Amino acid sequence: MTLSLLVPAWRGLLRFDLPLRERGAGRFLPWAIGGLLYCAIVSLGVAVIADQTLRSQGVGIRMVTVTLPALEDAGPDAQKMAAAIDVLRKAPGVVSAVPVASSEVAALVAPWLDNAKTGLDLSLPRLIDVTLQPGVEVDLAALEQRLRRAVAGATIGEEVVARDRAERVTVFVRGGGAAIGMLALIVNLALVGLIARANLAANAQNLELLRALGASDGYLARQFERHALLGGLQGGLFGLVLALATVLALISGSERMQLAAAADLTLPATSWLLLAGVPLVASLLATVVARITAHWGLARMP
Repeated sequence: MTLSLLVPAWRGLLRFDLPLRERGAGRFLPWAIGGLLYCAIVSLGVAVIADQTLRSQGVGIRMVTVTLPALEDAGPDAQKMAAAIDVLRKAPGVVSAVPVASSEVAALVAPWLDNAKTGLDLSLPRLIDVTLQPGVEVDLAALEQRLRRAVAGATIGEEVVARDRAERVTVFVRGGGAAIGMLALIVNLALVGLIARANLAANAQNLELLRALGASDGYLARQFERHALLGGLQGGLFGLVLALATVLALISGSERMQLAAAADLTLPATSWLLLAGVPLVASLLATVVARITAHWGLARMP
């Protein structure tokens, strides 16, 4: 019973009194909408991936390096290291404190030493890599004071990982993807309006004839409305399938290249639903634009 009612309604939706789908720019409406929505969904998908990457890494995560003065005596040096690590691990907001091996410290300073000095037996400072908990503000000045009470001369040098080049690029990609996606949607609506105006001009004689036969402006505007809706749904479905495949390929490619930012990257179901809903929203907005444009054009026709 329900199916028998839906079939005539669907056929009525496909029937037009104006050749909007056979002539002029109207023939290319589904393809144009499909291409623009593909760009919009992929751009928004890239923005979602970048946002999820930032969330998974934890915006604000930091690493700091603690420097301890060098001692020639191995015994006091080990005690000094143990005292510093004990202070760090008890500090709130500290995830881990790991001493850097002396060989790694030597490798770090080797490029800065002259050839004449490479043979010298230098006493190098000891380093501790400290990871701070994401989203937790740690008073580094107070922590440094506690370290100095335990180990004289200890200093903290901050390296804000969340503000490094990789994150700045990710933030830029997120903002750029969202901006391009919104721009593509706006261009899509503008294109729908332009095609509706072109169809008004191309079908001026047909519109006059239908008016003479008693068709109202509301009835004629619905022709343009349904044309935009069908074009949006057809092109949107085509663009959606390709766009989601592209987003999946981007995620898979990032994982295969073993990018640290994309490790174990998964998008939540809500993100996929939002991306899938873009064509529907765009189609409804296109319908509104087509209707407004048609009423505007019909009101100015003699």
